[in-house]
Amino acid sequence: IAVLKPLVESPEAKPQWQQLLMAAYAESGQGQEASRLAEEIAARTPDDKRSQLNLAATYLQTDQYDKAAAVYESLRAKGELTEEREYRNLIASYLSLDDGHAKAIGVINEGLEKGTLPPDYQTYVALAQAHYFGEPQNINESIAAYQKAAPLAPTGETYLNLAKLLTQKNNRVRAR
Repeated sequence: IAVLKPLVESPEAKPQWQQLLMAAYAESGQGQEASRLAEEIAARTPDDKRSQLNLAATYLQTDQYDKAAAVYESLRAKGELTEEREYRNLIASYLSLDDGHAKAIGVINEGLEKGTLPPDYQTYVALAQAHYFGEPQNINESIAAYQKAAPLAPTGETYLNLAKLLTQKNNRVRAR
């Protein structure tokens, strides 16, 4: 930081030096400084996807999920979310918010439809959890997603979660 800061503030500053300084702040536990610098860079270059993604990543690293989701949504609205990692980060942002499950479900479904998200274990488990923990809870959709995830799972844990949901659903039916 001590070496990079004067370089970034010099008239000959290069964008990659700012990125290095931002990473140094983040690595040294100075998340607020990293966010401040990322915000400055993103504000100066609003049409640069990389600077916007760096801003969102900085927000994720500092647990500012609402701000990260807003940056990703802005990119999504412009049609600039094109990679699996970008979709997964947006989903993670939403799943970290108390009221973000429905939005996460929408992003997952869109990613699957576009082919940006693969129909794999990780995607289906995220979908199952979003349905289960969302408001309102949708056990049937959660079961459907777990049924797709279970055969793709590396362990039997997903089958166990599926069995628990099926039991929970059966108990609710019997209670009526």
